[in-house]
Amino acid sequence: METEEKYKEARRMLCQYLRKLAAEKGITHAEIAEKTGFSANNVSRMLMGRYPPTLDSFIKLAEAVNTFFFVIDKEANDDLVETMKNRWGKIENN
Repeated sequence: METEEKYKEARRMLCQYLRKLAAEKGITHAEIAEKTGFSANNVSRMLMGRYPPTLDSFIKLAEAVNTFFFVIDKEANDDLVETMKNRWGKIENN
């Protein structure tokens, strides 16, 4: 998979995860829009992967869903690192 395609897939995966968390918490796109200042249509487009959010927009979306967005060292000896390596490996192998 080419680098640009890999990054698109990673963005799509992150937005899909936020969409899933919002649904599990019962947070609607309208509520996310109210908290972020984005239109409900744009929230929907971003979370459905049709419109890639900027980093600033993604952080606002994550905050509206009451989640953390963080960076972790790939070389750390941690269960979360192993989980992310497995997920990222699936993207790289496609």
